[in-house]
Amino acid sequence: MRRIEEIIGDKIIDLAHYVLSKIVKPDITIDKVTELTEDEIERIKQKYGIEGIILDVDDTLRKEMKNIPKCNQDWIESLRGKFKIIVLSNGIDKKIEEYFRARGIDYIGFALKPLKKNFKKACETMNLPPNKVLVIGDNLLDDVYGGKRNAMKTALVRDVEDEER
Repeated sequence: MRRIEEIIGDKIIDLAHYVLSKIVKPDITIDKVTELTEDEIERIKQKYGIEGIILDVDDTLRKEMKNIPKCNQDWIESLRGKFKIIVLSNGIDKKIEEYFRARGIDYIGFALKPLKKNFKKACETMNLPPNKVLVIGDNLLDDVYGGKRNAMKTALVRDVEDEER
């Protein structure tokens, strides 16, 4: 059973997210990352001039620290060659870091989003100005606000595929 402190803490966080949702607006809102099809990606590229993507991992590409589902792995592969990609995560997971590095995708863990430091580092690593970068993540504060305060375009992901197809 949950303690009263946990329940109150969750309610405070919910309230903060509600207030933040009235102030911070993502440029794009999608249910799952796979909604960004090749056609949609091309439209975003043309509309915003995007050349790079900062990806979040937890609750964006995978759920509950599980492996990244095959459909999301395939989606990431579909981005390669079209964009420079880097992963920016507040978590630390050596297995996931190795997964991305094996595919030539840089990974910055324990990123302390929404602080600016690692968003800037991601842009420097991709050799791109912030206005040419799209941040894709599930968290309004960490990902959307973090991207917005760095003059980046943002996509908010509402849910994540959590099963293999």
